[in-house]
Amino acid sequence: MLYLYYSTIIIFMKVRVYFCKELDAETILRRKQDKIGKQALGTIYDLVWESEFKNILNVGRVWLKFKEEERPFGIALSKRRSHDKILPGDIIQIANDFYMVDQIGARKVKVID
Repeated sequence: MLYLYYSTIIIFMKVRVYFCKELDAETILRRKQDKIGKQALGTIYDLVWESEFKNILNVGRVWLKFKEEERPFGIALSKRRSHDKILPGDIIQIANDFYMVDQIGARKVKVID
């Protein structure tokens, strides 16, 4: 008899959404730099939502859920938020990649020390 064993590896992807505390996020977008410091994530951004997914998500899908739905992906981490919907200047983190929200969609940014 021949037995075959399949090993299934499930990879979970952590997704986080940060809302900018400053409502004037346009100034962040005007810098034209695709870099943001780790310290800025803790000072001018609030982590409002975090979850792990076993299927692959892209940044467009996360942005669209936060743009259109009242409670995207369930309950938020923080009840005290500067705004209810995702706005330009907010940040979406998927695994180790960070994206800054624009008027439509999001662009990849580098997080520096």
